[in-house]
Amino acid sequence: MEQIKQCLACNSINHQAFIQTPAMMHQHLPNKYNFDRCFDCGLVFLNPRVPETALGQFYPSAYLPYRVEEAWGKYAFLVKKDQRNVDNARVSRLKKHHNLTTQSRILDIGCGKPTFLACLRNHTSAELIGLDFSDEGWKNEQENYQGIDLRIGEVADLQNEKPVDVITMWHYLEHDYQPQQHLQQLLHLVHPQTQLIIEVPNFDSYSQRKFGQYWSGYHTPRHTALYSPNNITQLMKNSGWQVTQVLTYGTLDPYTLHWMSRMEKKGIDWEASMEKRFTGYVVGKILNTPIYMLQKLFSMGFMTVIATPLSKVSMV
Repeated sequence: MEQIKQCLACNSINHQAFIQTPAMMHQHLPNKYNFDRCFDCGLVFLNPRVPETALGQFYPSAYLPYRVEEAWGKYAFLVKKDQRNVDNARVSRLKKHHNLTTQSRILDIGCGKPTFLACLRNHTSAELIGLDFSDEGWKNEQENYQGIDLRIGEVADLQNEKPVDVITMWHYLEHDYQPQQHLQQLLHLVHPQTQLIIEVPNFDSYSQRKFGQYWSGYHTPRHTALYSPNNITQLMKNSGWQVTQVLTYGTLDPYTLHWMSRMEKKGIDWEASMEKRFTGYVVGKILNTPIYMLQKLFSMGFMTVIATPLSKVSMV
């Protein structure tokens, strides 16, 4: 295990143990994992954390996000439809902050299964680049992602690139072991008007307070940090970025986080079929709709951050 001395957002050494949770979506490891909380900025971060080289054990083939047909059975088509809705919402978010042209360059960090980029391809002939540490998300479906520049690697591997107009991180930053370093490295890829769009779980949210140690936003031990508006703004500033907008919601349905938290509390077998749970999921979603309709007033579990490079930063 890797011990962390400084807060990932503000670099303070003043932090202490905050909460322990078991491995989530993973039933085969009995030990619990500790999260510290920074006294100065309030960031909650995994400490100690699993070495990056050992993370593979938490992403087995039975990992729920990797399974659609297998996990959801006859309801798989509805799960796929929901993903299309999410991708369309992400395209709409991007278009609010950048006028797409044939000359646009879009970079998606942590693209995973690059359905967002495939959806974006339907709206533009701009240059689309996806980066992930693994090609598991596309290697068996390359025909679905023709015309998209998909790369295996890390931010540090993006050398000698032309400036990009938009950088997106859809639920990547909470996994990042070196967020300040990587955000600083991205400054070599930008121009003054480049837009950075980040979506992450929001620790300062209704679902976190409701579910406590079972909150699925921890996603232990895959998530290394749980951000709130104030400390993610500080992280951005420390990394050479200026936050221009913080939204109390994201593109993901906040009820999904609610449902996963309930399932963590029940201790379900995440490797089993979810087909029999689908009806309960839908009923719960309907019953909780009045609450989650308030997400534009109060965060229900996610947030979106828009940032641009600080003007004082020297950019390529």
